[in-house]
This record gives sequence, structure tokens and C-alpha cells, in this order.
Amino acid sequence: MNTEQNFNSDELVTFLWKKRKTLIIISVVAFIASVIGSLLMPNYYKAQAIVFPTQSNSVNFNNNSRSSVVEFGDESDAERLLQVLISPEIRDSLTLKYDLYAHFDIDSTESQAKFEFQKIYDQSVIFSRTRYNSITIDVFDKEPELATVMANDIVRLVDTVMNRMIRERSVGSMYAVQHEVALIREEMGDYSDKLKYLSDSGVVSLEARGDLYDNYFTAKKAGDTKTAIEIKKKIDASQKYGTDYDIYTNLTDFFSLRYSNILDVNDQAKQYASTNIQQTIRHSAAEVPDRKAKPKRSIIVLAATFSTLVFAIFIMLGLEKIKEIKAKA
Repeated sequence: MNTEQNFNSDELVTFLWKKRKTLIIISVVAFIASVIGSLLMPNYYKAQAIVFPTQSNSVNFNNNSRSSVVEFGDESDAERLLQVLISPEIRDSLTLKYDLYAHFDIDSTESQAKFEFQKIYDQSVIFSRTRYNSITIDVFDKEPELATVMANDIVRLVDTVMNRMIRERSVGSMYAVQHEVALIREEMGDYSDKLKYLSDSGVVSLEARGDLYDNYFTAKKAGDTKTAIEIKKKIDASQKYGTDYDIYTNLTDFFSLRYSNILDVNDQAKQYASTNIQQTIRHSAAEVPDRKAKPKRSIIVLAATFSTLVFAIFIMLGLEKIKEIKAKA
């Protein structure tokens, strides 16, 4: 088997040597053509901005808790940021501001204009997550200044889109909380009115009832009839309505605590509904590139020349094999 392999290798080398002039000509032609083709390709410049995601609960307005506005997010926060970056809202904002259809030489009235535009856009605006959970925003364009302003605009648009999403999500919650606040105020008002009525009727708190009898007998012994009558009125009222008084007192305390807590939630809901803060931690802004990013002309020339040479060899071997088959037929 080794002898056969050596034989086949020798035959291949011999065949290539015989065809060396043809292969050299093909390689030279491919080299020249690829050089010309690569020179006709426009230069594209890359502007890059890098941002880190913040934590998903980064907008925290509770004075009793540590603010996490400047804390880095995790993988889920990075993926969330990526989804915002690839959203149609950001794409459409850039398209409208920089008239990208015209910039990409696409007629928007054509039947497949959107498909062609999206294909070029995806090649020109690239988002990727690094292993450190940062997001790189790469914008390729023939105009370096345009690539730079687009990359920085995307960073700005992220804040706009995310803040809008937070506001829209919070508006419903804010109205629900405000409705609950109104209900609690109404409940507290009812209980306060009832407590005032019972208090005016002579009912006293649970703590004060323990001293009523002692005070009553003390007033009787002292001959203070007026005071004794007033205390007796409180004793009778407390015996009759004391349970109701305690219930309304407990309810008032409960709703007062609930009201205090929900006011904090209401304040946060209002802050969320009007939030407009930076939603990303910006590592570096895009700067105007002074060197093209693509095409890599040397790689294009080498790859085109080598692939053409290999393809030519296979074609020649195929033609040679066909000749042998015809000769044997």
C-alpha cells in the first residue's frame, strides 16, 4: 500500500511539473485579478464604543438601601442590553437620522429593500458581548467620522430606549399604587371618625381603663361627685364599646403602618415613571479611526490566488482522468 501511495504521489508531482507553466500563468492571472479586485473595494473604517451593563434593579430610589446605579451587571444584564441594542427602535432611529437607505445606496421603494437594508446594516453595525460582560459596539463605514458619531449615538440611544421602557412599565404600577393610597386614606378616615365618636362618648384606651375604678372610688371617698359622675360615664361607655374601640385602634395602627410603607412605594413608582438616568457604565467612547479596518487586501489576494490555483489543479486532474477513461474505452 505504501508503494501505491508513493507511486500516486510521484505521478501527481510529475503531472504538476508538466503543467507548471499553465499553473504559473493561472496563478499570475489570479494574482493580478485579485489585486485589481481588492483595490476596487472601498475602504471601511471601524469605530468602537464599549459599555458595561448596570444591574437590572439599578434604579433604586429607596433612601434606606444602597444605590446600585454604578454597579456592574451580570450575564443576564448583558444579554438584556444586547436585546435593546438590536431592537428595531435603535435601528430605525439611526436610519432616520442619517438617512441610511440613501447612504447604503438602496432604493426604499424596491420590493426587497428592507431585506437588503437589514443585510447591510447587520454587516455595518455589530454588537458583541465579551467574557467580561462588557458590550462592544462596532460600526463600519466608508466615512470614519460617520462611523464614530453613529457608535456614540447608539450608546446614547440605549439610555433613551431603556428609560422609556422603564417609564412605560412603571406608569401602570404608579396608578395602581396611587389608587391603593387613596383607598387606605379613606379607610383611615373612617376609623379615625369612629374612634373620635367613641372617645367623645367617653370610651378610653385599653391602658387607661385599668385606672378608672381606682379613680372612681377615690373621687367618691373625697366627695367629688362631679368627677365621680364623669368617671362613671367613662366606665359605662368603655364596658359597652371598649371592644369596638380596641378593634378600631388596632385597625388604625395597621393602616397607618401600611400607609407609611405604601407611600415609600408610591414615591419609587413616581421616580420610575419619570426616570431619565444613564443606564450603562461607559468604558470608552468611540473615536475617529485613522486607519481602515477592512478590506484586508493582502489576505484577499493570497486567499484568491491560492484557491484559484487549487481549483485549477483539480480541474486539470479531472480533465486528465477523463482523457484516460476515453483512451481505455
